[in-house]
Amino acid sequence: MRFCLQKKEYPASPIAFKICHTPLRSYEVWMRYMLSKERIKSNLTKAQVIEAVMASATLHIKKDVAGLITFISRWCPSTHTAICRWGEMTISLESVATLLSLPVARNLHFELSAEENMMFAALVKKPEEYNQTECDEKYFYTWWVSERFPTRPKAGQVLDDVLSVVAFLSLWLSRDVFDDGSGKKIIREKLIMFAIKLAQGVVLPLGSLFLGSLYSHLDSLAADVYVSNGYMKVESHIHITFLQACLWENFKGYAHVPAISFPVYMEVPEYFVGRMGVQSLG
Repeated sequence: MRFCLQKKEYPASPIAFKICHTPLRSYEVWMRYMLSKERIKSNLTKAQVIEAVMASATLHIKKDVAGLITFISRWCPSTHTAICRWGEMTISLESVATLLSLPVARNLHFELSAEENMMFAALVKKPEEYNQTECDEKYFYTWWVSERFPTRPKAGQVLDDVLSVVAFLSLWLSRDVFDDGSGKKIIREKLIMFAIKLAQGVVLPLGSLFLGSLYSHLDSLAADVYVSNGYMKVESHIHITFLQACLWENFKGYAHVPAISFPVYMEVPEYFVGRMGVQSLG
C-alpha cells in the first residue's frame, strides 16, 4: 500500500483533517487527579471506560494524510465498506472495542432523577460564562478544565464531587470520543446525560454509538469528496486517531516503525504535589 501511495496511484480530493485529538495537557493532570480517588476509579472501571479515559490523555498518533485520503476516497456509503481492488473491508465493532476500549453492548434507555436533572441544568448553563468573557473559542476546553480543576482552588472548593466527575467525563466525551461535525469546541448537552450515568458506574454502549457516528461522518465525507471532483479541498471531522490506528492494524507493513519512547515528566500544580495518587494508575 505504501508503494502505491508513493507512486501516486490513488488520486483523490485534498482533505483538511480538522479533528486530530492530540492530548490536552491540562486534561491529563485532571485525569490523574480523578483516578487517584478510589471511588471515581472504581465507578469508571464498572462503566468499562477507564482505559479509554486514560488513553485519551496520553496517546499520541501521527496521521498519514495520504493513507487516510486513500481509504476515504474508496468508502461506499451504501454498503459502509471501503471498496479496493482486492475486495472490500469495513470497520467493525470489534475494532472499536479493541482499539478504543469502549463498551459496545448494554441498554441506552434511561431517565434522569430530579438530582441528576439539577446537575444536567448546571453544566448546560456553565458554558454561558465563557461566552460572556468573549474569549477565543479555541481555548474553551482549557477553560472548562480550569473552572472545575483550578491550579489554585478556592477555600472549601471540592474537586472530586459528583458534579466535578460529570464535568470531567462531559469534556472527555465531547472532545475525545464524539464529534458532531460542527468543528466547534463545545460541551454537547446530550453527552452530559451520558456522563452523569457513567460517573455512577453505569455501562453504556458508547462503542456502538461511536461506530454509528463514524459511519455517518464517512458517508458525508465520501459524498463531499465525490462532488469536489479533485478540485476543491474538503473538511473532515472524523476521529483521526482511531481511523489511523485501524488502518495500521489492517494493512501489514503500512504502519511506521515505532520511535523509541522517552519518559515524559508531567508538570503538576504545586498545590497537588504530594496529594495525587499518580502511582495508583499502574
